[in-house]
Amino acid sequence: MRKERERSPRRALVLAGGGTSGGLYEIGVLSALDTLFDGFNVCDFDLYVGTSAGAFISALLANHVMPERLRETIETDRRTLPRLSGSQFLSLPWRGYAAMIVRLGADLPRLAADLALNWRDALVLDSIASVVARNLPHGVFTLDGLEAYVRHVLTRAGRTNDFRRLKKRLLVPATVLDTGGVEVFGASRREKTPISLAVTASAAVPMLYQPVRIAGVDYVDAAVTKTAHAGLAVDAGAKLVVIINPVRPLVLDSGHRTKIRDGGPAAIANQAFRIALQRRLQDGLQRHRYEHPDTDLLLFEPYERDASLFDTPLMTYSLRQEVIRRGYRTTVKVILSDFERYEAIFARHDIRLNPKPEVEKRARRWSSQAARVA
Repeated sequence: MRKERERSPRRALVLAGGGTSGGLYEIGVLSALDTLFDGFNVCDFDLYVGTSAGAFISALLANHVMPERLRETIETDRRTLPRLSGSQFLSLPWRGYAAMIVRLGADLPRLAADLALNWRDALVLDSIASVVARNLPHGVFTLDGLEAYVRHVLTRAGRTNDFRRLKKRLLVPATVLDTGGVEVFGASRREKTPISLAVTASAAVPMLYQPVRIAGVDYVDAAVTKTAHAGLAVDAGAKLVVIINPVRPLVLDSGHRTKIRDGGPAAIANQAFRIALQRRLQDGLQRHRYEHPDTDLLLFEPYERDASLFDTPLMTYSLRQEVIRRGYRTTVKVILSDFERYEAIFARHDIRLNPKPEVEKRARRWSSQAARVA
């Protein structure tokens, strides 16, 4: 096991973040890749790099949990893995809210006295907002439910919650809140942090989730510093790096009857967030291609004009089947449209693709099965 981990990785799979819907989209993409591969599957990569929601899926892949098993668990099957529900991502920090009430009770009398003395100079709403904001919990939710789920899954059926015991290499980056640095869990051969805890640290979206504290250090979402952290795979020596980024901006033609702004502030912020993430990712990939011309970087993303997927909130769970299907269909279409090029790239790294007619046949079968589930 140790010798397998110590070899330089040849083929790496990198999964970016994107909230709950992003993770669901990635499951669809991974299922599509398994349809395409012949004698190889997405659990056969040498190295996995997972950011935020991608860290959760990467941890399961590194433990040889196939994407189809994940899809069945999310949609119907309770036997292969414990049922995964949206409530696992939405644990409320009740102690934090109770402490907030106590702190507000202590601060409000002082605030009232200060406003009475300085009522001509004080900005009342600003002062009240400042006191409330200072006493709010560190996040609306905690990731305790997700950590418990990942720990439960990885400590059964021959899987492991210990980086040191994995047969494959797994890297889970997280952002250090107090310094802005990046901690890469799994980079050390002596990593003692449980995988489940590293996953939650990588996925702790600021404001939405409380920071995750590990050994006295607070961590937040890895996407704060980099979109996918693909450089970790390149620097490790991988010659094939497959990157899945489920979040990209929507592209509308000049003549489109609606505009982004018509969706209101939330749509504008959503688009701006997506633009920033993708621009940062593209800049990083361009630099990696220049510095490592012998490394093949393959990026799979949603269709840029998929307005329905854009309208799906990043933290949605109710539309899980449709999001998974879109990830599957888009990936199959992209590869089939340039099949010879993808076939040649994968062949350079000893990965065969099924013949094009076989891929089309499998895709039709998968789509019909998914439709029956829906």
